[in-house]
Amino acid sequence: MKKLRIVMEQTMLVSFLVLCAVSIIGLLVMRKNEWSFDWYTPGSILVASFLCSLVTVLLLYNDKYDKELSALMHNLVTLLHFFLMYIIIITFGHLCNWYKTKNGFVQITVIFVVVYAAAWVGTGLMFRHDEKLISDALDSVRDKE
Repeated sequence: MKKLRIVMEQTMLVSFLVLCAVSIIGLLVMRKNEWSFDWYTPGSILVASFLCSLVTVLLLYNDKYDKELSALMHNLVTLLHFFLMYIIIITFGHLCNWYKTKNGFVQITVIFVVVYAAAWVGTGLMFRHDEKLISDALDSVRDKE
């Protein structure tokens, strides 16, 4: 159940960040040039975010990642995670026509790196919040005793 919650939180977080980035690009660049998105672009972003969330849960949210891996292996798994997600995004970008030129490819890559970093920060904040809630609950139980 916890992994399902993480998949949903990651999907919502990443989709929100990507759709914000796409909206900003749409307002600043595409509107000026009278370009538009295909009708299926938002849905393809959601599906790509969901697949990336599955990769995240499978690679990063298991007991081995947190406890058993050395620092080097931990970094290698994180790097593998980055590249698998990048492959998913570039593949979806090609299949769904998110980019058609090298400039579009570079824009997708920049958006990916920014969203990847923001997702790490956002996930860290969510986990800190959860830890604080658990800590406060434990403190209140201790106070009652």
